[in-house]
Amino acid sequence: MKKRLGVLMCAIAFGTSVYAYNPPAGGQNVLRLTEPQLITGANSASGGGIFGVTPASIVINPALTAWEQRITLDAAGTALVSTNSDDDRKLGGAVEGGLLIPSRWCVSTLLFQGVWTEFADMPVGNSINFTAGLAKDITDDVSVGISGNFGLLYGDLTKSDWTASGALGAYYHFGDLGILKGLRFGAALTNLGKMYSNTETAGIKSVYDETYDDVDSWPGIATVRTGVAASLVQERDFELGASFDLAYPAFQDVVVDTGLQLRVKDFLKISSSWEFDVREFSYDAKNILPSVGVSFKFLFKSKEGSYLARKGWAESEMTVSGAWKQMYKSVNAVSAGLVMNLGLEDTKAPEVILWGEE
Repeated sequence: MKKRLGVLMCAIAFGTSVYAYNPPAGGQNVLRLTEPQLITGANSASGGGIFGVTPASIVINPALTAWEQRITLDAAGTALVSTNSDDDRKLGGAVEGGLLIPSRWCVSTLLFQGVWTEFADMPVGNSINFTAGLAKDITDDVSVGISGNFGLLYGDLTKSDWTASGALGAYYHFGDLGILKGLRFGAALTNLGKMYSNTETAGIKSVYDETYDDVDSWPGIATVRTGVAASLVQERDFELGASFDLAYPAFQDVVVDTGLQLRVKDFLKISSSWEFDVREFSYDAKNILPSVGVSFKFLFKSKEGSYLARKGWAESEMTVSGAWKQMYKSVNAVSAGLVMNLGLEDTKAPEVILWGEE
């Protein structure tokens, strides 16, 4: 009898918590709005269909940056445009700046992000966010990472509030498996800490009836992310990769993310991703169109005697990118960004000389 009663109480508690789950539309992805790679990267915990990271990758999985060998600078911005006639302000935005520094012991990352949007269909308010991460490769195929985030929320539709949380991540490069080339796995446990809770904005259950007093805490605490990615076609001048990710915000929702990436030569990449949030979709906060993005990578040379040349960065890589995504029925995001990798990647194995031979 006691056992049955305990099971019943647990079921009631679980059902109550599930019913209470009511974040604002877009609340889970607010930190993915700031750059094209995040918008089109399918929220991939495994680094995307074609592996690639920026400093902002630590908001998805802090272990991904462990493989970067060069100092990396990241700057991006996104224009958010609303066509909803109920919105007094039709324009919002997001910006970011990131710095990644590799060292002998680990890879350190610092990231600043600002988001300003108070649309009826995506009422996440205004926030500034700071994230720092450390990543370390354990073997040639395994890495782990940890990050911490602090954010401040403000705006006309929200009370002032703050968040402080940590995240753990892991990454594993499996290798080839049949037609899957470079099969990779990633996992992360994010939002470990205090989420936004003292807010007065619209949750997904009420976003279309203008009720602003029943939003739950967000983003979802203790969100688990798992992902797998691989190249489906891999040639010298052409590569097609795909990724598939699942996330479980607060263990009360399921989010499916899929992505496709196409590389031509070594300078052009075309990306697309599609997200299906079960709880948002069930409450008519629909987001069914895929994102589209393109990036161009090119080399640039520094003047002889310049600061970059003196530091050994006479040749470096720069990637410029752009992306578009319809966030919800009336919200569109247009993003542009620049990533600079100082110096060229070292692709040669170390030379070992025995007994003074030359």
